[in-house]
Formats: sequence, structure tokens, C-alpha cells
Amino acid sequence: MDLDRDRAKTLCQKLSVEDLPTLLMADPGRRLFKEQGVDYVRDIYNSGAIRTWSKGKRLFRSREPHEGEYVWNGIICHQCYMSPIIGSRYGCLEAKCYVDLCETCLQKTEHEHSLVGYLVPKQQYSFEQLFKSVPYLLNPNSEEKIETKTIWENGIKCVGFYFSAHWCGPCQIFTPKLADVYKEAQKNSLSFRIVFVSSDNDEESFNEYHSKMHWPAVPLDSTHLIKTLFIVSSDGKILSHQGVDDVKRKGIEALKTWTQGETVAPPAEDEFQWEDISCNGCSMNPIIGQRYYCSSCDNYDLCSTCAKKGHEHPLELVPQSTEDEDD
Repeated sequence: MDLDRDRAKTLCQKLSVEDLPTLLMADPGRRLFKEQGVDYVRDIYNSGAIRTWSKGKRLFRSREPHEGEYVWNGIICHQCYMSPIIGSRYGCLEAKCYVDLCETCLQKTEHEHSLVGYLVPKQQYSFEQLFKSVPYLLNPNSEEKIETKTIWENGIKCVGFYFSAHWCGPCQIFTPKLADVYKEAQKNSLSFRIVFVSSDNDEESFNEYHSKMHWPAVPLDSTHLIKTLFIVSSDGKILSHQGVDDVKRKGIEALKTWTQGETVAPPAEDEFQWEDISCNGCSMNPIIGQRYYCSSCDNYDLCSTCAKKGHEHPLELVPQSTEDEDD
């Protein structure tokens, strides 16, 4: 048994297997196909995966992106298996219809529902473009349908897109905080609006959660195509991908900054909070300031104070994320 374990461990190391289950394919010439077989066998759109592999062929194709083309890392065209999709990407408006197509396959594919193009991250878009796939908004206190254009009328300077869900514990804690800050913003006549984009699993949960908010929502069946709280100015500039952190740190001051078309200054290095990461040395939760990680231990993190005390294995300083790293 120990010999079998050693063989398995050796194979995992040679093939760089990090997760279970993992399915790797090799042809008679020992050529290894670097494709994650488990995901593609599970995927209904790749039902021909095994048939393709049995012919000694790779499942996917790719090409070098042209200048200015966006690379959709991790996204596969369900028609031609371009992986990742390069250039324009299209999806279905129906929430339960998970289809991704490249531009070439869009021209060749007949689909039962409407297909729309995805917005490319980090580019600027008008509010009209951002809300293009949203038929209307829902009033939080009634079943009234609101025209989407009303959200940016009357000189509104910026809109916050609040991605949240009833089942999310941290969301349940943050939403009341956001509601208080939003009410204060309304009292101060700040040109700021919020739109709720739900990740709830059903209408009942969605309606119950939305009733606790003071802002309109995107209909539940239209939320999957819109790209957490992120803030967009009236000229299409993204002011923050990390609105939750900004509101937690600055409260109403964050909203005032956004309505002036400015970004909230990031926290100082020694004030940076690592959400949901605790120190295995002193139990600081969350870790504040520098964070060190041990790759030899299982899920082991230390704050800077505990890291200075030393550890049996080498420690890696984890870089703090910035706005520019977000897509």
C-alpha cells in the first residue's frame, strides 16, 4: 500500500497535479494534453470530448490575439472550442441558458434566444451601454417597474452596482451599513444612486432581500450578464471595483468622493485588511497590514508580527491587491 501511495505521489509531482479529481489525457506517443478533462466531461456542451480525445486530437483551438483584442481567460466557445475566447464574446439573455460564443461562431449559430455581446473589462461605457441587456428596474417597495434611464437622469454623477445575495453571510452584515450610508447620502442630496444586482437562487429570496434596501434592482433573470459593489461615473469611468471596502473604511465620505468623479485613496500598507484571512500565530482576524504565507503548510498565514518570530518553513510575502489588478 505504501508503494502504491509513493507511485501516486510521484505521478502527481511529475504531472503537476494539484487538485482532485483531475483527468489528464495522453496519446500513444506519450504526448500529454494539458486540458482539464473532468470539467469538460461534466460539461454538456463538451459531450464530444472523449470522442475527440480518442482520435488523438486536442479538444481546443487557440490563436494569438491581434492588437487591441481582449482575451477572456477561462472562457471557452461552446461551438468551436476556442480556449480562451479571443476578441468579442457573446452570451444568451436567458438566465438558465449558459452559452458562450466567439464572434465567428455567432455568425454560424442559430440559437433559440437572443444573444448579446459582453462588455470588455476596463473599457469605459455609457450607462446606456451598461444597462443595454436590462429591460427595466424593480422598485424596492412594490412591484412597480422603473425605466432604466431614470437611474442616471437629473444630473446623477455616479452609480454603484451592488452585487449581493440573501444567502451570503458577509452581505447580510454589510447591506444595513450600506443602507445607512445611502440614506445619509440622500439627505445630503449627493448625486449618487445604487442598483442591486442579485445572485439569489429564487424569486422569494430575491424579493425578501430587496425589500430591505432603499434602491432599485435588476430583475433576477437579467443579472447574469452584468459584470461586490463597483462604482461607475456618468462618463463611464469605473471609480472603484472595491466599493464594499471603501464604504467600510470611509462611509459617507466614499460616496462624496465618487460624486466628485474621484477615486477613494487606497489604505496605507499597514492598514490593509485581508478579508476572511486570519493569523495562525496570534489569531488576528482579519490580518491587518503585511501578510505572510507558508506554501509548505496547509492554508497557513501569519501577520507581520508573528512572521518576525520565525517559522519552520520559508515564508512568502503576499502582495496587497490594487484596483489595477481587477478585471
